[in-house]
Amino acid sequence: MRVPPYHKEPSWQLFFSGVVLGAVIGWVVFLILYGAIQERQVGDLIKAKKQLELSEARYHILIEDNEKLKEEKDKLKVQDIKIVIINDDKYMLGSLSRFSIIEGIKEDLNHLIAKEVKGVKDNKELLKKTIENKSYELDEKKYFFHVEDLYIDTTIEIGLVIVKVE
Repeated sequence: MRVPPYHKEPSWQLFFSGVVLGAVIGWVVFLILYGAIQERQVGDLIKAKKQLELSEARYHILIEDNEKLKEEKDKLKVQDIKIVIINDDKYMLGSLSRFSIIEGIKEDLNHLIAKEVKGVKDNKELLKKTIENKSYELDEKKYFFHVEDLYIDTTIEIGLVIVKVE
């Protein structure tokens, strides 16, 4: 068996030269497109790195500011006490009765004014027990409370629930 001599025919020479030229042109186009895509990805990567560095710098600045604010907040003093009786309508307390009871509780907690917020927060349970273990008398009735909500900042906000009336 013998291989036919295709290299001498012009149609086959044209076909093979077209295949080789097409492969070379395809390879060049591939390299150009691949290079353009890689260049764009490198640009995106550099942008992402710069954005990450900027975000990390901002994060560290915010962390430092937060720590400074925490230190300043620990030095803050209690300025006011707000008390709300949540279920006063159940026991039909009038506004004057409610005001008198709230003022009595405020008198008991008045020593907390001008104390540091951190110290008051550390003794939160003691504050709750102080209110819950004492009865507040009004019109020959004793009212006992349970502390439902307690928020301590420069203003102490206390939400009370009437537990028992004697």
